[in-house]
Amino acid sequence: MTLAPMLRRRTLLSALGLGAGAALLSACGREDEADGDGLTVVTSAYALSFLVTRIGGEHVALTDLTTPGADAHGLELSVKQTLLIEQADLVLQIPGFQTALDDAIASQEGDNVLDVSSVITLLPADAGSVEEGHAGESEAEHAEHADEGAEEEGHEGHDHGPNDPHFWQDPVRMADLGDAVAERLAELSPENAEEFTAAAAAVREELGDLDAELTAAFEEVTEERRTFITSHAAYTYLAERYHLHQVGISGIDPETEPSPQRLLALEDVVREEDVTTIFFEATASPKVAQTLAENLGIDSAELDNLETQQSPDADYPAVMRSNCTALTESWA
Repeated sequence: MTLAPMLRRRTLLSALGLGAGAALLSACGREDEADGDGLTVVTSAYALSFLVTRIGGEHVALTDLTTPGADAHGLELSVKQTLLIEQADLVLQIPGFQTALDDAIASQEGDNVLDVSSVITLLPADAGSVEEGHAGESEAEHAEHADEGAEEEGHEGHDHGPNDPHFWQDPVRMADLGDAVAERLAELSPENAEEFTAAAAAVREELGDLDAELTAAFEEVTEERRTFITSHAAYTYLAERYHLHQVGISGIDPETEPSPQRLLALEDVVREEDVTTIFFEATASPKVAQTLAENLGIDSAELDNLETQQSPDADYPAVMRSNCTALTESWA
């Protein structure tokens, strides 16, 4: 280990208010957090990990900072993870998604970050409102705006900024990011550039097929029937791509509590839009969604927001298909 990196790590530890004993921790390598050998890459959402794994293959040692089944929005970093972010060859960042990661990156001023928003267009955080011209538009818009004050007073630790981070609900945007990941990996490891490029092309083809499959499935349902209510508004990109109509019980932040006025507005949506199911997510408490469904005498069911991987047997395309099936069956 050279002197300069050691000094940099000790400086960081001092800034965190830690003593010399913590320097021993900093001397530990990244291998025990990352899978395998190769370029060290850090991600903080399953969709990012999916792309890095599929494109980087054996040439990448991946660390996903999130915990399966946990709320990825509320990510907290250990000292070791903060050091890992500084030392990694590449860190993938979705600005505004996780305050802790944004702060760690800002404090380090490194050049090892791939900012997702520099590659793909992120939608504004308020883009989840129901499209104009939709039957029952007033009721859905009422639900979207009834709780704006509560949204502003939401969980202080989750400042998502002006953009919606859940871009991975759109397979086309995923493919675009995959190309950018391959390009950055090729810059870091030129000898493997052809493999990265070929892998990204294969991912793009697979995601293109997935997009066509989802398009066909959703088009079997008339557009007037495509309203769905879910715990938090994590499916705006899905709604935009496939002309669906998302109504969130809460906004982008899953910890925002809906007001009584919003719940009343949601009841109007259920009645006027003939909604049969209210969806909840594994990474957030299902209580509000299930209680609302019970009170209205309709079903509740789970959607996977893909912030973390719930099962090693269910990869990104499989979950997207499963969510599609759950939605279309609710409209049958």
